Amino acid sequence: MIDILASLISRVTARFIQHFFGRTFRCPVCHFVLAAVDADGNGLLVCPVCGAVLEIENVYGHIVPVVLDMEVYRPQPKARLHPLATHLPIGLFPFALLGALVLLVTSIFVAAGFSGTLGGLLGRAPVLADAVLVLLFVSVAFAIGTVASGLWDWAFRFRRRRYWQMRLKIAFSIIFLALGGLAIGLHAAGLVFVAGSGLMNFATPLGTISALLYIVALGVNMIVLATLGHLGGTLVFGR
Repeated sequence: MIDILASLISRVTARFIQHFFGRTFRCPVCHFVLAAVDADGNGLLVCPVCGAVLEIENVYGHIVPVVLDMEVYRPQPKARLHPLATHLPIGLFPFALLGALVLLVTSIFVAAGFSGTLGGLLGRAPVLADAVLVLLFVSVAFAIGTVASGLWDWAFRFRRRRYWQMRLKIAFSIIFLALGGLAIGLHAAGLVFVAGSGLMNFATPLGTISALLYIVALGVNMIVLATLGHLGGTLVFGR
């Protein structure tokens, strides 16, 4: 089952990359996936992982990368701020999502009349709701620094080269900050949770819509965060 799911995700990812970034090929040295559209006007491309200088040739409609040289010098700062800065948002955000899901299930149980089966969870719901807000705020706030350090790393270490992974990371980072800011705004404004109870406000249409939008924003952001982590890992460790 896991193999089937992994194969399905790989096919969907490959189609997504091909649709938005055109034809791809693998670096003949480290087998990292590169996009032909990222080459410069001379048809040259430097692999971001191994530093191979590649000349892209089209032979009978097929991409043939030819290794011309190796980029000997590449800035390697002793303290890579970006990989370090990613750990806090990646570590905190899933717990915020988990807490929000617990509150969602608790609110559904209460709305369905099964509050007696929840035990002491109802009394802890306000504390959990506040904890979720704190986790969201800290993870999104630190994500701003993570994005800034990533842009600096891209400019300094990768010389602002147009790799499809970089463009995708920038786009997904903007999405993460936007959805995270939306979730924090809904939570802090009191549109999602009933004041004092910590339960989601399903009593009004506005509360229900806000709660659903809140959960959807967090769920999509979890996918975005996982994608960002995967892309960052491939740029650091290769294929």
